[in-house]
Amino acid sequence: MYDEDLINLEEWLRRLKIEYHIFFNGNRKKPPDDLKIRLERLVKKLSESPDMSASQRFRYNTLITRFYVYRDLWRRTMLIKEMGEELKPAAASIPETAPLTAKPPVTAVRITISNPEAEEQKIRQLYNELLRIKGSEAKESTLSYQQFAKYIVAQTRSIRERHNCPAVAFAIALEEDAIRFTAVAENP
Repeated sequence: MYDEDLINLEEWLRRLKIEYHIFFNGNRKKPPDDLKIRLERLVKKLSESPDMSASQRFRYNTLITRFYVYRDLWRRTMLIKEMGEELKPAAASIPETAPLTAKPPVTAVRITISNPEAEEQKIRQLYNELLRIKGSEAKESTLSYQQFAKYIVAQTRSIRERHNCPAVAFAIALEEDAIRFTAVAENP
């Protein structure tokens, strides 16, 4: 029932990608707004369809995710173009099967803890680094040092028992405006 709409959605998305590529390379005067509007109407229509089969819903979700990624890329590229900055050719398109590449995370700190009860200064350093990375958001944070220390103690014990390792390495990184906090077993 929805197979034809999904085929159209996929085809229009492919065509819209090509049209934007042509536009951003300077071979077209106006952005392809007409096709984009048609595609958005189809997306809305399909989103309101509760009786899709599981395979149709999966295909729809895959296509809609791709569309949102492209739409965000086109929006950012339009902003750059409107600001008069020079576009790099690769910035205007994403290969159909290429995964999105993120900037590598910038690790702010990596601390290894083996006995959290005896290494309070390391836990305090980790907590202070977290607050530093959070910056202005830190004032709004409800996470106290005591809560954080309890969490570190519990995580250290859990990971050491699970992996039979002498220590746990905690890392805090800022990755695309999001804080990434990881804990991994540290083997000798």
